[in-house]
Amino acid sequence: MIIGTSQLWLERIIDIDKALIGIIERIWPTVAARLDNTEKEDHITQRLVDVLRDDRSVCEIGFIVPHHKLREADIAGDYTTKGILDIALFLDQDHERYIAYECKRLNVVDHNGKRKGSYAGPYVEEGVIRYTTAKYAEKLPYGCMIGYVMDGDKKFALQQLLDAIEKRKKLIQLQPGKIEATDGYFTEFTSSHLRNTDNTKIEVRHRLFSMVV
Repeated sequence: MIIGTSQLWLERIIDIDKALIGIIERIWPTVAARLDNTEKEDHITQRLVDVLRDDRSVCEIGFIVPHHKLREADIAGDYTTKGILDIALFLDQDHERYIAYECKRLNVVDHNGKRKGSYAGPYVEEGVIRYTTAKYAEKLPYGCMIGYVMDGDKKFALQQLLDAIEKRKKLIQLQPGKIEATDGYFTEFTSSHLRNTDNTKIEVRHRLFSMVV
C-alpha cells in the first residue's frame, strides 16, 4: 500500500505526531527525573515509553511500541530484520501505518560532567539517513527524530546539528530551503529529503529535549 503521496495522510500523521509530542512535553519532567545525563539511549527511550503508557492518554491516539523490529521479505520469501526502530506509534491495525521516532543522544558527557562531543554527526549518519534510505518509514511521507540533549545546552546542540546536516546534505539528500527552528520547552525544526531508493520526498521533524530538568 503506497500512501506516501497523500497530502491528507501527511496532514493526519502530523496532527497525531503533534498530539504525542504534547504528551511527551507534559510528562518529560517525570521521564528525566530518575535518569542522569550519562544514560544510554535505549534506557532513556524505554523509560519514555513506560511513562507514556502509564499516562494512558497516548491510547487515544495510537499504540506505542519501543524498539520495534522492521521486517522484510527477500526474493525467496525469507524474512529478515532491516532495522530496529526506537519508537513506533501505530495508528490502527495496519502495520504499515505508523509514525517512526528515531532517538539519539546529543552533547554527550562523561561521568565527571565534561562534554565528550556533540554527537551531531552520528545523529545524522546513523539516524536521519535511515529515513532517506527508506530503512524506516518506507511508504510514509513523514518521520521523526528525538534528540536527548544530555547536558541541557539545546542552543549548542541545535547549532552543531544544523552544521552536521549541512555538511552531509548530499549523503541525506537534503532539499533546498532554510531550516527554521523554534525554541520553547523543546527545540524543533523540520528538514526535507529525497529517498535514494525512488526519489520520493520525506519530511523529518526534529525535537531536542533537555535531560537537565
